[in-house]
Amino acid sequence: MTASDTGPALRLSVVVPSYDAGPQVRRLLRCLALCQLDAGDSLEVIVVDDGSTDGTGELLADLELPYPLTYVFLPRTAASGRAAARNAGIGKATGDVVVLADADQIVAPGFVAAHARYHRLRGDLVVAGPRGDLGPGRIDDERLAREFSLEALPAVVGWDGRDRVLAAFSQNFNNLATSWHYAFSCNLSVRREHLLAVGGFDEGFLGWGLEDSELGYRLHRRGLAFAFHPGALAYQRKREVTPEMFGQWRRNLDHFVDKHGGVAEVAVQQVICRAFDPADRSLDWLDCMIRMEFAVRALAGRLPEPSAYELVEVDDATASATLARLPELAAERDLVVIDDTAGAVLAGPVQCVTTPRELLYFHRPSAAARQGILARHRLA
Repeated sequence: MTASDTGPALRLSVVVPSYDAGPQVRRLLRCLALCQLDAGDSLEVIVVDDGSTDGTGELLADLELPYPLTYVFLPRTAASGRAAARNAGIGKATGDVVVLADADQIVAPGFVAAHARYHRLRGDLVVAGPRGDLGPGRIDDERLAREFSLEALPAVVGWDGRDRVLAAFSQNFNNLATSWHYAFSCNLSVRREHLLAVGGFDEGFLGWGLEDSELGYRLHRRGLAFAFHPGALAYQRKREVTPEMFGQWRRNLDHFVDKHGGVAEVAVQQVICRAFDPADRSLDWLDCMIRMEFAVRALAGRLPEPSAYELVEVDDATASATLARLPELAAERDLVVIDDTAGAVLAGPVQCVTTPRELLYFHRPSAAARQGILARHRLA
């Protein structure tokens, strides 16, 4: 039992938009049927069919599932899109927590429970999980219907990039000034009350990109904290940004910036064009993310970095005592927390701490990485 396992039972609603992805969403529903829930938790799934013509409804009708499934069909119009479809699903959801997933994803058995455990730590939290990018090759649907196994999937050829951002700064997602940008709706959860309070997704975003980041920005402005749970694992075929997708992303960025009055911390996302534009790509994606993070930190007065951090080292014997003192410590000084517990006991609580100070977190870094952390923050 860790700090992430305790707390009241939760009702979880997984919302899945789908367009001409019948076989893929059928696979996802079977994977969700294998998900383990903590005692007392319950699950429902809402599939919003965004005007498909591939017989998605018929493909799902004969499934026997251990959870309630709601199927919603929306006629296809010029205003159709993922934002509108997700809003329709959120409107049908009855759970305390809404978990967002894409139709073509494959989720590990711990996916739902990982989201739920972090939401038990704090009532105003946005929880993100990693997406593994699958290479070419066959997916064994029949095996996945019986059991989750990486052997049933093509090789994982990379991750969604947030792992690289966290490695560049720290594993405290909430310490990023740009955490809201990474609220990727392929693997995201928020309490339904907060989604409704901010009005859900902006349906003015059409095509590919940024409707989820803009929702993340409004949740950030509402005061929610952001946490990344590496155990909320999902997998998806690797996608390349095409010229058409980049054009949609660029138009959506203009809409995002205009909607928020050209505020600098939103407009700075334009640096990403240098990684996404198929005709340019003069910067690596991570280079763009690092520049964007430092720019937003500068706007918030968080640069230069503190000249002195205090080191907090935790193991299984000292975790409970440190947890009790963590909010007080984080309020008083800039911390580097190195967590040597087997179960990353402090990962969730650290990301749930609200503090005006810098709060960096690292779980079981290698000896070389630890030396680098200490040297970089002048703790060696």
